[in-house]
Amino acid sequence: MGRATYYQPMTLWDDRSGNLTDFTTHFSFIINSQNRTKYGDGMAFFLAPVGSKIPRTATKGGSLGLTTDEQPLNSTDNPFIAVEFDVYTNPGWDPVGEHVGIDLSSMKSVTNVSWLGGKSSVLEGLKNEAWITYQSSSKNLSVVFTALSNNRTVNQSLSYMVDLKDYLPQNVTFGFSASTGNQSAICGIYTWGFNTSLELHESYLTDQAPTSSNDNAMLIGFVAGGVTAFCVALLALAYYIYRRNREDSEDEIAFDDTMDGEFERCTGPKRQAIHVLNLDAPLPILPPTMPVATYYAPLNMSIAPLAIAYGQNVWRHRLGESSGNYNTESSSYASIDSAAPSVLFPR
Repeated sequence: MGRATYYQPMTLWDDRSGNLTDFTTHFSFIINSQNRTKYGDGMAFFLAPVGSKIPRTATKGGSLGLTTDEQPLNSTDNPFIAVEFDVYTNPGWDPVGEHVGIDLSSMKSVTNVSWLGGKSSVLEGLKNEAWITYQSSSKNLSVVFTALSNNRTVNQSLSYMVDLKDYLPQNVTFGFSASTGNQSAICGIYTWGFNTSLELHESYLTDQAPTSSNDNAMLIGFVAGGVTAFCVALLALAYYIYRRNREDSEDEIAFDDTMDGEFERCTGPKRQAIHVLNLDAPLPILPPTMPVATYYAPLNMSIAPLAIAYGQNVWRHRLGESSGNYNTESSSYASIDSAAPSVLFPR
């Protein structure tokens, strides 16, 4: 007696939408008695709740490792849905001879068909194939499998309408189960493929699911974290706006200070100039002539004649000439002793 199951559970139906999955599986297998004419019991492809194991009190081969010895016909403690390939006749629930059937939490099939050439297949250990399909829209569970007729391979089939939600929970494990009794045979799987329209869980805890209090705690944690993050972001934004406004205000005060009082006379753009540039005031009236500074060179320098220009009048003064006073209509110029260099500005 033994089982082989897929390592990931399958979502059989979605609890939010109530939608059932579509699935199909294909496998090749043998049931080989090694030419012994007495053999048993067979194998089955099954779906059962996650965590399902061979029942402890399953000791008879007729259960195929799916039910207890006490509940072969009403397995309430170990619910399942299976497609059996049964090669032994158990009195009370099996038809005579090799057969294929669909089981719903009971070893008495809801529908079955005699397996053509089943005896020859078991005696010779021939490889067979099976296709099992479930369509959620029609709730149809159908089986197609190979058989022998007149030494030729043929296909047989059977089907049954069943709502899987009536027998199994949302998540199930699936695979193969086989057993023998006083008579035996070798059961083996060569190849196996499986497809489903809903997801296969990559990980699933078979222990008790988190309670609602845990779920509520997680929800509260997420909400509290989100509110905290929002408040921090809001405070950061408010602080940024406050700093920006404060810097702008300080800039305005600094500008006004540079433009007011005595400081305005030595630095910063003049308000009158700004008004003129903005075309808010007329250009200032300047005098026709402007004063020019006068510089005297030292005696030890050999220089060309120094030209001093004021307006349109030009004087030439050579070093060594007699000092004197020069008067013009608009200003005066006074020469001094050339013993020491000096700088004179017009009066």
